[in-house]
Amino acid sequence: MNRRNNHLRFSATPRLLRVFLILTAVVALLAPMNFVLISPGPASALFPKILSIKQADVSTYPVHGNLYLLTIYVTNPETRVFGGEVVGCWVWGDCAVLPRSVMYKDGTTDKKATSDGSKEMSTSQNTALTAAKKFVALNFPSVNVAHLKNSSVKVALENTGGPSGGLIFTLGLIDLLTPIDIVQGRKIAGTGTIAADGSIGAIGGVAEKILGAKKAGASILFVSTENCSELPSNTSGITVIAVHTIDQVVDYLVSNPAHSGVNSAGIRGCASVGA
Repeated sequence: MNRRNNHLRFSATPRLLRVFLILTAVVALLAPMNFVLISPGPASALFPKILSIKQADVSTYPVHGNLYLLTIYVTNPETRVFGGEVVGCWVWGDCAVLPRSVMYKDGTTDKKATSDGSKEMSTSQNTALTAAKKFVALNFPSVNVAHLKNSSVKVALENTGGPSGGLIFTLGLIDLLTPIDIVQGRKIAGTGTIAADGSIGAIGGVAEKILGAKKAGASILFVSTENCSELPSNTSGITVIAVHTIDQVVDYLVSNPAHSGVNSAGIRGCASVGA
């Protein structure tokens, strides 16, 4: 009887496929992507070093507690973001990934982005003073700040740009210029643009700024109601208050003093997240 030796043969296709997939993954991780990364930046205390008023004929009052300006890190328009960084951002969840076109116009250079950011911050500071002066004139008619000049407001903050400090600059100026104790020993953070009439607008990176506020030990964070749809459902460890105007910010802080115990963690003012 003839015997035939049967040999079990393995196809080389699966091995080649695995090699192909591995090489594809490696290329994807090392390839530059058309995205920018956003991550939490430091929270800077306004007092006593960052915000001050230097004008001999204008009285200022001490601030008890502190206000925090929140920042985010955003990759520059000319910085290459690689696939591995994007994947890492998604996996560890400590940053956000956005298409480059959302943050920068085509052809924007690092120099232009820095220049634009500086101009936006300068404009925001001037607008904050206008809004603060209007608030003081309306609510504290005995306090005359009509002659306070933009050049007398000193902001010592480097390598930071953008308009999102408008809310907290305005609140800081109001506390400095009025005899009422608004902060009352608390650590309060805020982020949002400011208009001359005191209305507060949306900003980018609000979720990352919540993390920054918590790291700074702030008990309250004020944001614009326009950012409600971007807020996480859970903000454990900090109270997030969504507001339309600077008047609402001051009213909340004065109506809910530090010793009242009402500033429990959660979100207020956003119907979209059940608050």
